[in-house]
Amino acid sequence: KRNMGNITDKEKKKPAAELERTYKDSVFVTVFQEKEKLIELYNALFDTDYDINTPVNIVTIKDVLFRTLKNDVAFTLGNHFVILIEHQSTLNGNMPLRHLLYIATLFKRMIDSALLYREKKVMLPRPVFIVLYNGKEEFPEYQEFRLSDSYLGEKKKDEEDALQAVVKVYNINNGKNAKILKKSETLRQYSRFVEIMRKHKQTEELTNEVMVKIMNQCREEGVLVDFLQKYGTEIIEMLFKELTREEDLEISRLDGYDAGYTKGEQAGAERGAAQKQREIAKEMKRENIAEDVIAKVTGLNAEEIEAL
Repeated sequence: KRNMGNITDKEKKKPAAELERTYKDSVFVTVFQEKEKLIELYNALFDTDYDINTPVNIVTIKDVLFRTLKNDVAFTLGNHFVILIEHQSTLNGNMPLRHLLYIATLFKRMIDSALLYREKKVMLPRPVFIVLYNGKEEFPEYQEFRLSDSYLGEKKKDEEDALQAVVKVYNINNGKNAKILKKSETLRQYSRFVEIMRKHKQTEELTNEVMVKIMNQCREEGVLVDFLQKYGTEIIEMLFKELTREEDLEISRLDGYDAGYTKGEQAGAERGAAQKQREIAKEMKRENIAEDVIAKVTGLNAEEIEAL
């Protein structure tokens, strides 16, 4: 096993191929990519007792179309079709619509279209839409977002919505949903890992010394110890960049108009966010990180990265 208090050359320069899945899928998805952890998480959320022998099939969409659905996992468990998404900082009212488009694409891919024209009914796993929130803004322990809230016009009395999608949002920050976090040790540790990273990010640059400090703190608290031993310091760098991108790029780009920005102010915010991503890309290039990884993290294309 590695000594978590020392950053070795091997940890700092791990082959890009070994880390490709981690960078592509995010820290959250990498933590929960194992069958056992998905079952543990589902049992904690819904107070069920599925065991390790329960069939689990991960069917996450990797297409560019859904890159805005960050840190997502789609899997079947028993007779349920679970779409699980972790949000690092912000929530928005379009989550039900995004989940609907996601599940529609999954159904389209899993079903032979010829079966739709036969008399026998096509049976589907029951969809479950989940969002785990661990942002900085105050948010209740649990809240539901419904697609019907986005419909125009007034609904008539006793009228049933012809199409509905309900997204269950759980706050997994420290001090929230203690019962769920107690039942899912992996989720509790992940939530604490993000909390530790966020506190360091507020006051310190991500130097080797800071990474040693973070790894030592995680080891002392028993937070994702095996996970950090497996992936080394790269996973800390990845989460640091995820938080930076989420806060500096998405909030300004997606929520600028909602905050009352003028077009000029919005454009300025976008330019500032783009410059921040270029600075991150420069830093990653100096660390000899593969260009495809830099593109995944910063959103820059190959030509932009080459020009840095």
